[in-house]
Amino acid sequence: MNIKALFEVLWKSIIDSFSGKIWKWLLGSSGALFSLLLFGKNFLNTTLEFSFKIGIVFLISLFIIRFILFLSRNSFKYLHNLYRDSKYGDAIIFLKDGFAKTHAFRKKEPKTDEDFMKTMVYLCDNIQKAFNGKNSCKCSVSIKVPVKGALTEQTSVVNLCRDSENSKLRDNPNYKAIDHTIIGNTPFRKVLNNVLRNNPNGFFYLNNDIASTKDYDNTSKEVYPNGILPYNSEIVVPIIPTERDNVKTYETLGFLCVDCVHKNKFDPKYDVPLIEGVADGIYDILSLNKANIS
Repeated sequence: MNIKALFEVLWKSIIDSFSGKIWKWLLGSSGALFSLLLFGKNFLNTTLEFSFKIGIVFLISLFIIRFILFLSRNSFKYLHNLYRDSKYGDAIIFLKDGFAKTHAFRKKEPKTDEDFMKTMVYLCDNIQKAFNGKNSCKCSVSIKVPVKGALTEQTSVVNLCRDSENSKLRDNPNYKAIDHTIIGNTPFRKVLNNVLRNNPNGFFYLNNDIASTKDYDNTSKEVYPNGILPYNSEIVVPIIPTERDNVKTYETLGFLCVDCVHKNKFDPKYDVPLIEGVADGIYDILSLNKANIS
């Protein structure tokens, strides 16, 4: 902790120690203050001088106890934020490398299907590394696209690609044999409805406790024993430009999905914009290669 941060934590702890209803109750009026200072004399039969000392010692002790508690809380909060920021810093580096690869592909001529898929898998791998590090647990990343045509509730989607680590584990023949419709999957259905309604609260779907979510539909449950999915948290965002021109029509090209084996692993304040930024970044490259992925 640097000197400036240490000073800020100490100062905030001091301010917090002097705040709160307890001080208003003890020192809110001259009557309350004198009642405290005369407590020893009135209830313990001490001298007036000793009673004042008892009251002052009590106030000082109360401040010290509160200061220690607030110092502990504020220090923990600072260290937690520092740890979180360092994790997001690592994530930014992974995403930078991923986007560098996509930009290189965009400039490359001629563009081949093989190079396109390698680029998309590399991006998924880097997103996965970013969230593995941030969440300190295993995550999976995939890009879903429609089998054909535009996205509607009856549309079926397939994996365009998935991160290398989970591709063989998840994209097995049983998974590929299932018809993964939009209407059969709660995340896709809600995201598409948000896009169509231009939901002012955002288009994303975030669930930090899938197992406890009632009426959660997912066609992939058929693949796993007892219908238990291999993840408990997820973010799904549409692949659509973040900044949109009101006079233009933008087609949702698919979904970018990130999931995690543990629950309560995604932060709507930071993780959602991060993933939305990636979806925005790959919108053009998917548009250019739509003929190859439909």
